[in-house]
Amino acid sequence: MSDSRTRSEYIVAATALVVSLSTLGVYIYQAKVMREQQHISVWPCMEWNITNAGEFHISAQNKGVGPAIVRKVELSLDGRPLKNNRELVTAVLGPDWTLGFFNSSLEGRVLIPGEMIMPFRIPDPSEAKAFDEKLRGHTLGLRITYCSVYGDCWVTDGDSTKRLPKVDLGFD
Repeated sequence: MSDSRTRSEYIVAATALVVSLSTLGVYIYQAKVMREQQHISVWPCMEWNITNAGEFHISAQNKGVGPAIVRKVELSLDGRPLKNNRELVTAVLGPDWTLGFFNSSLEGRVLIPGEMIMPFRIPDPSEAKAFDEKLRGHTLGLRITYCSVYGDCWVTDGDSTKRLPKVDLGFD
């Protein structure tokens, strides 16, 4: 009789252990799913465009659902890196250019969802048209590296977006 009772106790204990381990597994999986949902709920999505209707401007917009932390902006013309928008104007128009344009920095900014910035803008229609016509003989490149508040990062070149390794932003 005591063997039967001991066996019953082992069965109850083993069942309790299986239930406990199963519950732990479910909780670990649920925590992973919740973390992924948290990251997706602040996913930024940067896009940039060139507009030449009336005025000429380059704009960047966060079309995601969370803030975009712009880490790096790389501008190039015909594959040659440029330091800033002034170098772009010089490369397109030559060293003796006269052009009225607005210049703004995108790097280091935090764009909220839906926010758009124009880091380069030529408001005068005749200057905009002349600049656009000269630019058409070149290939303009713009790469924007941006991150979410959780350190998930991407780089976009206007045609495609690539996920990068996670970085520590010190917010977690």
